[in-house]
Amino acid sequence: MNAVPRSARTQRNRSQQSLAISTTDQRSRIARPPTHTMMSPKNPKPKVENLSVLQQQTPILLKALLLLKRGSDLVTFTLIATAVTVYSWTVYSQQQWTQEYRKLEELQRDERNMTATTEVIKDQLAQQAENPATGLVTPNPSNTIFMKRAPERPQRQPFTAFTKPPQPKPKKITPLGY
Repeated sequence: MNAVPRSARTQRNRSQQSLAISTTDQRSRIARPPTHTMMSPKNPKPKVENLSVLQQQTPILLKALLLLKRGSDLVTFTLIATAVTVYSWTVYSQQQWTQEYRKLEELQRDERNMTATTEVIKDQLAQQAENPATGLVTPNPSNTIFMKRAPERPQRQPFTAFTKPPQPKPKKITPLGY
């Protein structure tokens, strides 16, 4: 004996049949125009009737409006992309400018510090030179040392990318023996 009641089995059989009909007729349903089904009380099978569907042509004005909408969508997208690009470039360039300006200010501060340090060192050297304990004397012609001029050397031509350096003379190789 089956534990499933008869009404449940009938309902299951009908759903399996409708599933089989829907999978087998799927291609033909796509190709056909929409249909209207009617069931008669005598015949439990559905009766399928074709309804005529008139395809209405879209008006030219509607087509023009759709084309205008597509064009305006494209223009809007292009303008938004351009605006985002220009904005990001502006922000990036401002950040770069700020970083470089900070570097410039730092270099100028370092230059001022070096100039001040150089002047302090010069002042210290001048004060030490005035102190007689350091042994420095003021220059005068009597304590000046004169040296003879060194002989002039021949000028060398500087090497560039276009001139070749002088090649060393090859040594004469003689055979040592046979």
